Amino acid sequence: MHDPPMFAGGSASCLASVWIFVTKLCRRHHRHLSNVIAMNMLRTSYLTRSFLSLMSFFVPASVLLGNPDADVDDRAAFFESRIRPILINRCYECHSVETERNGELLLDSKAGWELGGSSGPAIVPYDASASLLIIAVRGDNPEVQMPPKDAGGKLTAAEIADLEAWVQSGAFDPRLEKSAATIRKTWEETFTERQKWWSLQPITNPPVPEVNDIAWSSSAIDRFLRHRMGAAQITPVGLASPETLIRRATLVLTGIPPLPHDVVAFVKASQHDRDGAYANLVDHLLASPQFGERFARHWMDVVRFTETHGNEWNYDVPYAWRYRDYLIRAFNDDVPYNQFVREHIAGDLLATPRHNPSGRFNESVIGTAFYRFGEVNHDSCVLFGSIGYDVVDNQLDTLTKAFQATTVACARCHDHKIDAVSTKDYHALLGVLRSSRSVQHTLDDATVNAVAMDQLVELKQSIRTELSDIWKRDAAALNLDKLNALLAAAGDGVLAATDPLFAWSRLTKNAATPNGSVTETWLSAATEYAARSAEHAAFNTAQFSTVADFGDSKLAGWKADGMGLRHPESNPGDFNVATEGDAAIRHVLSAGVYTFGVSDKLNGAFRSPPIQRTHGKLSFEVMGGGFSLARLVFNNCQLNYTNQHSIHHPEWSWVTVDFQEGTQPLHPYAELLTFWDNPKFPDPLGTLSKDTENQRLPHGDHAKNPRTWWGVRRVVAHDGAEMPRDEAAYVARLFAGDAVHSPDQLAGHYTEIAANVVARFESGDATNDDVRWLEWMLAKGVLSNRADATPRLAELIAKYRDIEAKQITLPSTMPGMADEGPGFDQPVLTRGEYTKPGDVVHRRYLEAVRTTQSDEPDQATATVYSRPIIPTPAEGSGRALVAEAIVGSGNPLTSRVMVNRIWYWLFGNGIVGTLDDFGHVGELPSHPELLDHLATQFVKDQWSMKKLIRSLILSRAFQSSAAPSADSREKDPDNLLLSWYPARRAEAEVIRDSILEVSGRLDNTMYGPSIHPYRATADTEKRLYLGPLDGDGRRSIYIKFQLMEAAQFLSAFNLPGGKIAQGRRDASNVPAQSLALLNDPFVLAMADRWSESLVADGRIDIAERQTQMFKSALGRPPSSSELQRFEQTINDLAKIHSVSDTEIMSNRSIWKDAAHAIFNFKEFIFIP
Repeated sequence: MHDPPMFAGGSASCLASVWIFVTKLCRRHHRHLSNVIAMNMLRTSYLTRSFLSLMSFFVPASVLLGNPDADVDDRAAFFESRIRPILINRCYECHSVETERNGELLLDSKAGWELGGSSGPAIVPYDASASLLIIAVRGDNPEVQMPPKDAGGKLTAAEIADLEAWVQSGAFDPRLEKSAATIRKTWEETFTERQKWWSLQPITNPPVPEVNDIAWSSSAIDRFLRHRMGAAQITPVGLASPETLIRRATLVLTGIPPLPHDVVAFVKASQHDRDGAYANLVDHLLASPQFGERFARHWMDVVRFTETHGNEWNYDVPYAWRYRDYLIRAFNDDVPYNQFVREHIAGDLLATPRHNPSGRFNESVIGTAFYRFGEVNHDSCVLFGSIGYDVVDNQLDTLTKAFQATTVACARCHDHKIDAVSTKDYHALLGVLRSSRSVQHTLDDATVNAVAMDQLVELKQSIRTELSDIWKRDAAALNLDKLNALLAAAGDGVLAATDPLFAWSRLTKNAATPNGSVTETWLSAATEYAARSAEHAAFNTAQFSTVADFGDSKLAGWKADGMGLRHPESNPGDFNVATEGDAAIRHVLSAGVYTFGVSDKLNGAFRSPPIQRTHGKLSFEVMGGGFSLARLVFNNCQLNYTNQHSIHHPEWSWVTVDFQEGTQPLHPYAELLTFWDNPKFPDPLGTLSKDTENQRLPHGDHAKNPRTWWGVRRVVAHDGAEMPRDEAAYVARLFAGDAVHSPDQLAGHYTEIAANVVARFESGDATNDDVRWLEWMLAKGVLSNRADATPRLAELIAKYRDIEAKQITLPSTMPGMADEGPGFDQPVLTRGEYTKPGDVVHRRYLEAVRTTQSDEPDQATATVYSRPIIPTPAEGSGRALVAEAIVGSGNPLTSRVMVNRIWYWLFGNGIVGTLDDFGHVGELPSHPELLDHLATQFVKDQWSMKKLIRSLILSRAFQSSAAPSADSREKDPDNLLLSWYPARRAEAEVIRDSILEVSGRLDNTMYGPSIHPYRATADTEKRLYLGPLDGDGRRSIYIKFQLMEAAQFLSAFNLPGGKIAQGRRDASNVPAQSLALLNDPFVLAMADRWSESLVADGRIDIAERQTQMFKSALGRPPSSSELQRFEQTINDLAKIHSVSDTEIMSNRSIWKDAAHAIFNFKEFIFIP
């Protein structure tokens, strides 16, 4: 066998490997080298490809086809000219040892394809049709196609033909060397190696180095930094000026520039005691409410905060703004980070949640809202099973990136290619999240509305007493004449045997006939009623299986949430007062569950335990209105439209939803919701009301008519289309006792029943049968129901309505997660395909995250770490266990990751540059000892974020000048050693908020519903509504973040997309940004507003006004040259606008242009 041509083959293969290596090296260390190396390599690669193409002319495929004995030289030449280029250019990206191996297949060596991947050997020599590689490149199997679209798509016909010829001729391959990866290691071996990665090692507490530079020796942070500079023979720059420092600190900590008088005061104080003045400034800024707004916006990037779900319908994340407000309060209150993490992961499960005393609500549960952001499809996760998995995959990706900077989602289809994360880890966490229900939490504590509700309950008792007095008289009047009148009102139709008037109807008709016997007629009616009731009972028994019956006032394991369900069990004979109209009450209620017993402004969500599917349908006996909803949820996934039914029935009715078949266990549960609790309201399909126009309203507009209510008595499962039949057991009272011999005697039965029912209603001892009689008598007008039936009743009803209207506040709800079921473990999905479940994995946390077994975790040498044993939770999802695993003292990632994020927020770059990835693809820490020192101190300081931020802001590094020395720039061009402060362009929100403040338009009002962003035209079908041009002057954090179309001005400056966790913002410099500052109507409007205040100040000197403008916008006075140039510009503008010298100072057009120019200064949009 001849050696392969070194130039044609070995060179190209080497180029691919070297290119991968250099790319990683450049990304991790010196990215500025990559362009030069790339260009040189591309030139070499071009020459190689040219040579191979030339060779291919001399070895046509026909030489090989059907000729397995073709000369080895011919086969080698064919491989080098035709096959190796295809493998290098189209296959190595996914199937080489240097890259991720899709399906565990390697194609960069002969041993690789012989060993094959997860589906077996890729090539069967001499049999192209049986070779998986050929099947994949042909596209014969839609589930296995190579290369994928994101890797260039299908090969050309010529390339496929060459591969077929190569395989058919025996798949000659001279690459006999074995790559390291073809010697397949067990996962345990691989895991052990990968667990040695720096970020998975115990956090140490390294000694603080000694430095000779006194200026850099006051803090441990500076000593670590200065030590590294000294080793690189770099001298740090001096301190920034006081004017620069207050502007930098204020922008970094609050996101808005300092006011001119604050700058003057700080500069003056710095002249006497710079360190003291600066420390006081930092403390003042940390205590300002704007601090929380600034850092909340940082964190919102990390958890991909959005207020709509995007996709085609862009439906709302209801009340997402409450999570934003929660973050602002958390940062301002310096909630310990470990508590902050617990609240996010399992805030609904905390034994002692944080309570907001002023707002009277649960703070902790709001943290779970972070799961609910991001893009969500609108299709059914049962009909399209992968959609539900995609939602949870995004949650899992965000969870592990945000708190652990670990790309666990990369193990969805296979073990992680480079990090210590197995696909079992992924699916164990997937089970945790899929076992959690997506719900709307009611935040209000028990004191909210408590006084008003107690008053209404007390009034109801007085109303009951007054109604009882009225109804006693009405019951006594239920005589023969009244019964005849009721019968006449019923018409000529035949009454059902289960109707209360059936017996009277039979008796009166037969009594009018010759020889009609009252007794025989009565007995015949009784027999017919009993037969019909028994028939209905038998039908119900045969056709229906009871899932839940709330007639015994028990909840049967269902979970109730909401102010309307604080006392969900309702006893027979309760009633609800009509809040408007002529009627006194709306319903007398049988035993059941109701949200509207006190007020239909209160919310309620009622959820079943998992339901075992025994039939094809599930039906609810309900009443309700106001966009209430009954539905089935499968696998805790909220995406479905076919399994829900609106409740718009003022009287008892049955609504039905279908169980669905699926290729996976569906774990269904049922729920009933008011619109406050429905995460999909308004529904773009209009299924809740058939009112598609109403669905175009903003979500908040529906709260203007907040009445939403439902009640439920039974839930049954069945297969047929017919609903349960009324057994009318209450009617049996008419036929009890001795036989009736006269109409008067039967009329007496009616009167006696009515009197007894009213008596038991008055005493609170009514039964469900009593309620049926009361409902019938109210419906027939036997009992009076006018609110003004007596003066006393009118007074009570009026008082009730007044309290209910004025004192009952609307509920506060928030999307989040809840544990309301037993939880279920997740099978490993082969290649991530939900249709291919494998072995079940118990719910747990990542194996690579170690647990400490030492009482001295800060002493690295004394700490013993081992693989964790996290038990499967006995009940619930296991999120609480995951939260503790993340904040546990042995976790090497949590404190490091957050310290690194805060460093990035303050310095513009992290100690680890890849904030969301501490794995092998991520960058190495520039100062690993400093990172561990800070992480250790962070925990010692009780996870206080403000203490950490204060120590960093007070460091010499933060106070340094942003002007590098020539020596520093040459030796450390990327400023990795931080010898100067990294000035940078401010974020989008800082730019907009600075414009608002300088123009005088900034409204510092905090919290509350978001403001729709400005847009020229609305698109109500996509929830894109019109908003004010200036956002009502509110800070950018209060502008609604629409996933489908974010605010235009903010988007120009790299506002994150909101679909994935993004700890680090892009910092592009593109023409669109200059155009936004030049032409955006917001910028022009704020320039005009600023000009209005400028011309109104009465100043008569251009230089004086320019100084005022510079101090307001830039935090400093202009230089003499700037004064001169500015005055010339003003005079030029006067000529352009044809303004005389005497009118310059009062002309708004001139000063609008001047203000607009300053908004376009680079200095204005930079953190100095």
